[in-house]
Amino acid sequence: MTHKILITGTPGCGKSTLVKRIIEYLNRVRIFNIQGFFTPEVRDCNKRIGFDIEDLNSGNRFPLARVGNHASTKKLGKYCIFIGNIEDCLSKLNFVIEDTSIVFIIDEIGKMELFSSKFEEFVKKIFFSQSNVIATIGQRLNHPIKYLLKELPNIHYFVLNRENQQEIFDKIRKILI
Repeated sequence: MTHKILITGTPGCGKSTLVKRIIEYLNRVRIFNIQGFFTPEVRDCNKRIGFDIEDLNSGNRFPLARVGNHASTKKLGKYCIFIGNIEDCLSKLNFVIEDTSIVFIIDEIGKMELFSSKFEEFVKKIFFSQSNVIATIGQRLNHPIKYLLKELPNIHYFVLNRENQQEIFDKIRKILI
């Protein structure tokens, strides 16, 4: 049986930190092959200027969004979104989608990423596959994919906050082992 884990919570509650802890744990116990990506903040002089998309296996990083005027047709608030970079990153991921020995990490399913229809199709494909999935999703995200994923029969849906991080970590660990 494969597991689909979806973690939500307010911005800054520790979703990405929790996923990194889970990855560290899984690497220690060597149960699964970890694949996927993160979307880390990019800072300059302690000021957030954007986000990257980073392949966990290769370490390759691509700009996902930046503050300022850039050659981009999509914008979210003060950020220009680089849809081509999202899609390039997805095309370079090297994984077998029906492999139950894989845990695929998606951090995060958010407004910026969902400007790409290829990203949305990728998320659906991975969640309907035989791979294990751990993904974060914005708590305030109002998008059909969120409601689709939450209704999957094999979904484990967690609402994270600063007080329940250890409890959620322990529950996810038990699900996976």
